[in-house]
Amino acid sequence: MQIAIMSDAHDRHQNLLRALERAKVLKCTHLLYLGDFVHPNTLKFMLDAWPLPLDYVLGNNEYELEAFEALSFVRDNVHFHGYYGDICLEGRRLFMTHMPHDAISKGLNTGQYDAVFYGHTHASAAFTATDKTLMVNPGELYGRRETPGFAVYCTGSNTITFHKI
Repeated sequence: MQIAIMSDAHDRHQNLLRALERAKVLKCTHLLYLGDFVHPNTLKFMLDAWPLPLDYVLGNNEYELEAFEALSFVRDNVHFHGYYGDICLEGRRLFMTHMPHDAISKGLNTGQYDAVFYGHTHASAAFTATDKTLMVNPGELYGRRETPGFAVYCTGSNTITFHKI
């Protein structure tokens, strides 16, 4: 299974749309979003453009919490996890959050997860920790620090690839 991993759109709808279209071309069948939509309309925009399963967490720039949670009820395949997501897909245990320190304190070196995903820094990165956990920051859709892009996680091989848009 190919899973698109995205973060930090900061209301840049055009970049978000380009990333979602590219994820479809790459045959991604699931999307994990790691926070910093900023405005609930950006999540609504994503839901209109992405009909496949979506799991998402909030970042540090979402202030209308009730609106974000309410949007999780528009489709059965949309799941809101608050600030931390712990999910299992295709036999892989995954942890998702926005903040790097939460990824480290709650996901790394616990031996519980195959992969831990985080955002916030606007810089793409991937490494395998000492406990064999894959740690991934997909980069940013915003385009403030680096060229907008996202990552694709393969559950079969527990590997990541980065894609610029």
